[in-house]
Amino acid sequence: MDSKKKIRIAIVAPPFGNNGGPEIVAQNLTDALLEIGVDVTFFAPADFITNAKHVHTLPVSLWKIKDFKNQSKEERRNLRIKSQMEVLKYQKDFDIVHLHSQKYAHLVGELIKKPCVLTFHNKIEQLEFEKIKKTGIFTVSLSETHGNGLELSAIIPNGIPVENINPSFEKGKYLIAIGRLTESKGIDIAIKIAKKAQKKLYIFGRIGDSLERQQYFNEKIKPLLDENIIYKGEVSQKEIFEYLKNAEALISPIRRITKVCPLTVIESLACGTPVIGSLMNPTPEILQDNSIACLSGEMDVLVDAARNIERFDRKKCRKVAETYFSNIVMAKKYLELYEKILKA
Repeated sequence: MDSKKKIRIAIVAPPFGNNGGPEIVAQNLTDALLEIGVDVTFFAPADFITNAKHVHTLPVSLWKIKDFKNQSKEERRNLRIKSQMEVLKYQKDFDIVHLHSQKYAHLVGELIKKPCVLTFHNKIEQLEFEKIKKTGIFTVSLSETHGNGLELSAIIPNGIPVENINPSFEKGKYLIAIGRLTESKGIDIAIKIAKKAQKKLYIFGRIGDSLERQQYFNEKIKPLLDENIIYKGEVSQKEIFEYLKNAEALISPIRRITKVCPLTVIESLACGTPVIGSLMNPTPEILQDNSIACLSGEMDVLVDAARNIERFDRKKCRKVAETYFSNIVMAKKYLELYEKILKA
């Protein structure tokens, strides 16, 4: 334990809001490292909550800025860069700096004098990867398929505080869809699945301020809402877990076949709730187990799964989350990487 405390880690979160996927992972990792005895400091906007030492990168996260929708692209870019560069002022106090936002990561890499790690949370483009690698940053993907054959420093799946999530092994009362209300997330497809299966559907997610996202909601979602298709807006993480554990299944029909396992999928499994949706390839690729998930590009297959919920094993869903996606498991893997970097 004493040797672990000697490693001083700075975790730098993206600046958008503490209900975004990469932000939650950064926070989960910070809390888990703290729990296993690591000296860790969290660099994030002031409204993020953590038990670790907290350096405020912005007075408030971007989504909570009052005039967010009126900001110019330049203003928003400058705030994003500031949130990531703030750690440079304190770098002498740390042994490792760990970034969780790939955009502008190369700017930090060009200026930092301490070892720097970047976890990719989105699609990894070849040119972006090469630019980041040239700065000497150590890189992490969330799965083998996410890494797509690139020369990475490690592959470490996302983790969540499974032990703090109470599951339910009862059948559930409704279907649930969670995510930003964008066309790529396929919430309109989730609605079609629920309607064809004749099931109630609760929808959670942020509409957004852009014209494109407002148009998507008003044209593709709002007209389909009724007493059985219900938009619940944005709620706290605690409330999401309550709704998830009481759901029959999470409906996640993402339009783009992703190589990353979305955080909501892991959270659903931890709640004991199976997943119905598009093809996804997390590591280990356990979602191919048809007792915890049904992944397909065929609408009829997804509808049939929604109609026949009894085919899933809720206890196995929970077991998979405990085994592969605990934040403590994630933190120990990152600690191994940090130690390897410092010994090199």
